[in-house]
Amino acid sequence: MRVLFATVSEDAHFFNLVPMAWAARAAGHDVIVASHPAGAESIVRAGLPAVAVGSDHNLYEILAQYAGSAEEQEGKAVDPYTLPDEYRTWEFFQGYYGAMVHIAYGLLNDPLVDGLVEFAKEWRPDLVIWDHTTYAGPVAAKVVGAAHGRLLWGPDVWAPMRDRFLRLKAEQPEGADFDPMRAWLEPILKRHGAEFGEELISGQFTLHHQPPSLRAGDSTTVDYGVQFVPYNGRAELPRWLREEKPTRPRVCLTLGRSLDRAGNDGGLVEKLIAAVDGLDIEVIATLGREQRESLASVPENVRLVDYTALHQLLPTCAAIISHGGGTTLVTAMRYGVPQLIVPQVGMGECLYAAQKLESAGAALHEAAHAATGESLREKVSRLVGEPSFREAAERLRDEIVATPSPAEVVPVLEKLAAEYRAV
Repeated sequence: MRVLFATVSEDAHFFNLVPMAWAARAAGHDVIVASHPAGAESIVRAGLPAVAVGSDHNLYEILAQYAGSAEEQEGKAVDPYTLPDEYRTWEFFQGYYGAMVHIAYGLLNDPLVDGLVEFAKEWRPDLVIWDHTTYAGPVAAKVVGAAHGRLLWGPDVWAPMRDRFLRLKAEQPEGADFDPMRAWLEPILKRHGAEFGEELISGQFTLHHQPPSLRAGDSTTVDYGVQFVPYNGRAELPRWLREEKPTRPRVCLTLGRSLDRAGNDGGLVEKLIAAVDGLDIEVIATLGREQRESLASVPENVRLVDYTALHQLLPTCAAIISHGGGTTLVTAMRYGVPQLIVPQVGMGECLYAAQKLESAGAALHEAAHAATGESLREKVSRLVGEPSFREAAERLRDEIVATPSPAEVVPVLEKLAAEYRAV
């Protein structure tokens, strides 16, 4: 079987695919990972065959235009995942989907899709596994008749949202039921001789890493759990991490690479560093160079390091503070580490996941624009001082470990490919 993995050129998105890609390859299947040209190096470093297609995206140039302080960001973004249904109206979704096509999905996929389709025509995959933002993947699969499915890194906020949109769409009068996603994808499909179908939005099936107790009511698609196996890129265990055992509770602080690249953390790094000053903890702040250089001062209990593989650092930690990125959250769950999640405005899926984890007793959360030094200090102190958070986090860890491994899911993919691919 030929399996094509499709991803945008963002490490967090690609890294989530690596264990499944390697499992398919180890089972004897032909595997290729396709991405923008900028993504090829990370793919090759993971030991996987890469194909660079299309041209690179300019998402971060656009996002940089929206940079601002926490106060400036407050109230700007629209959150389709956590709002009550009474606010998630037809007009709401029209604006949301239109904005996402304009400032995210289009920017990421338009430079990629034609090249990916042409490669798929040459290679003829039986199955396409796509990162949930890489809509070029299902387009290519549709054109060549391959089966296809999404691989998520967090809760499935997208399929239920799409279902609600379609229910509202059916209630609209003829001519007033404009669908921004379809309007974007349909011309792309037509120029390649294919037709639009809803499976292009949510996949013919879905693979996910979420513990069963966090899944209730999330997905409306055919879905399969896959044990999360962390991959953080090529990682050498730092000497200090190997040799220096914590003498007080160790707390990891990370905001991921995306906020650093976008240049719009809204002062969050400074706020978090100031909040932990004086606490009886050891903070390992794994930050990008520009984030580190932006700090006017560093408390004695904070060690600044470059990006460090979380699967090496988190087993030594009593808690983690993060922005709530999908792979960060599930890596912390994988190691049973309590979490303080501080999502920024516009990171609605992170807020949704944070609320789920807090309800499970494994995390606390606070919106970045509303957080104060006092409130953050109080939450960090609770996470490292109250055993219930560790106990809840370890229950989630046990659920993840009990989920079928990527190797065990490969036979499922074989059956799905046979079921869904065009004869």
